[in-house]
Amino acid sequence: MFNPLYPFTPEVLQQTVKRGCSYFVRNTWPPAADHFEDGIKGYFLISHYDDLSQANAHFNSISNDPHRFLYEWNDPAHRERLEKAAHKPAGYRIYSTYFYPDYKKKITKNIREKINRYMYRNTDWKPGSGETVHIDLYLQFGLLYLTMKYAGQELKIKFADIET
Repeated sequence: MFNPLYPFTPEVLQQTVKRGCSYFVRNTWPPAADHFEDGIKGYFLISHYDDLSQANAHFNSISNDPHRFLYEWNDPAHRERLEKAAHKPAGYRIYSTYFYPDYKKKITKNIREKINRYMYRNTDWKPGSGETVHIDLYLQFGLLYLTMKYAGQELKIKFADIET
């Protein structure tokens, strides 16, 4: 699966807190799963928020995720758990909501073909030679989305819908 996100590290945690974020939501992160990697107990995404209502909205939107958790930086027990998560605990892969700076370079030919297939099946777009369909990625409530823009139109799709 395609995972354009930067790992959750001590530096990421420190800089995020320094920017004023004190609420963090953990959810499972299936795009990081690597079926060639043994001994991994879980793949997680930790999203940061400076506003409790936004953190709660994310948390409530993932009510079916058995691993969801809302951390509050000012709670010493939560802070300790976040710091532990940032230090790459054995058996877990944990990611931040920050994209790698060059994440678009990680889009493989196979993924590009899947995006094209999705576009041709689900839109009436017919880009001609020299025309470009602009693609970008974003996160919302712990889910990866893709935007496609062409001829003044914009389409937003769950990235998982592209990969299937």
